[in-house]
Amino acid sequence: MNTYTTHFKVCTFNLFNYVLPPNAYYETENIYTLPKWEKKQRWISQQLLNLSPDIIGFQEVFSPEALKDLAAQHDLPHFVTVSEPEVRAHHVYEKPVVALASRFPILTAQAVEVDLALIDALKLQPDFKFSRPPIRAEIKIKGFGNVLVYVTHLKSKRSQLKPQLTGHEAEFDSISESVSAQVHGSWASTIQRGTEATLIYQDIIEQMRKRERPVMVLGDLNDSMASPVLQSLVGGKNIDRLDGKNVAGMAIGPQRAIQRFSLFDGFELQETILPAQRKPTHYFANRGNVLDYILLSKDFKADYDHSIASVHTYQVNDAHLTNPHPETDAECSDHAPVLVEIEIRY
Repeated sequence: MNTYTTHFKVCTFNLFNYVLPPNAYYETENIYTLPKWEKKQRWISQQLLNLSPDIIGFQEVFSPEALKDLAAQHDLPHFVTVSEPEVRAHHVYEKPVVALASRFPILTAQAVEVDLALIDALKLQPDFKFSRPPIRAEIKIKGFGNVLVYVTHLKSKRSQLKPQLTGHEAEFDSISESVSAQVHGSWASTIQRGTEATLIYQDIIEQMRKRERPVMVLGDLNDSMASPVLQSLVGGKNIDRLDGKNVAGMAIGPQRAIQRFSLFDGFELQETILPAQRKPTHYFANRGNVLDYILLSKDFKADYDHSIASVHTYQVNDAHLTNPHPETDAECSDHAPVLVEIEIRY
């Protein structure tokens, strides 16, 4: 029996400035030498070999054609992007894209569009746009059916306003202006990130209304799922009251309907690893955080009475972050790839 009829693997992987030389990322001097580029390619190849994903979402892609070729070498022949990396000047890129690769056929792929009615309802600027357009794709998985897959990279926490220091750091006015810019810029990034999460969820709702299918969201969310900023992305999962009624007191039918429009953290759907044992996927100032997630619809929730699959294993490849080896990890990512293995139910 084909193993795809019983199990398949899904992964999210932030590649960290994946750009083919002589192109540069963000600044003119940020160009990989050929030996460093080859090291980066080998490191990514080894990760793909170890993970062996069937579906994988990538972030921080400046050179999609090079990645497409690399993915094809790992039995991932179907590859899509929905936007182009932006070039600031000559060979300097400043806005990477997300990409999706799959062993299974990708039937359709589009960029998630901004819902202007929602933007108006949220009282935001009408020219709002995603910092990095997310992918919405439909994939046909042999032995399972069609699945909606979203690949996203939400806005980072980095301030959207430039610092105001003039060089006279001791001056009260200069310091106060920079502190103000940092606080306001960070809040602007939070608004951007939260709005992006809300727009993706709104798109999921609209797609579910048209035709219900299992949903997966693969992404670097640049925040914790415990943050209020991302709660809109899991939808009804954390709703206690709806239309003035306690959800827990509702009949099974309405509760099931709410779960239809909910997403669940893949880690929470597995039963092997305890919450206290969850590995960070990114480190900043020696502090670990979980920023990379695989979110799944109720179809993958074992205790949902109409589930058709479950999360068999959850894996974070973090050795390069916790115990790096210069000879192999010199050009690694600053994120750990996350993978879940799905077991199909019969």
